[in-house]
Amino acid sequence: MSRFTMYDRAEMARQSAEERQLFKDEWIRNKADQLATSFPECAMDFYPTHRGFHPYLVGLDSDEAQDAYAAFVESVCLAKAKKLYSEAEFMGEVA
Repeated sequence: MSRFTMYDRAEMARQSAEERQLFKDEWIRNKADQLATSFPECAMDFYPTHRGFHPYLVGLDSDEAQDAYAAFVESVCLAKAKKLYSEAEFMGEVA
């Protein structure tokens, strides 16, 4: 087998692996975005009001609290999406 053929096969394998990784990353990002829609938009809406405390009293009205809430939602959704991808991959549902 010539070295050019070996190089072409190695290049094709590298491109294929890169395409699979891009597909995986896109699938996970789309699933995380889909999961994020089930969370409230605002941190103040996430806090249960039936406990007798108002969200303003616990500090959920600040921009920092909203940023922390957004980071929380993103990390939870990404973790769940990664788990769902690995399960789908195991079951053969993802190409």
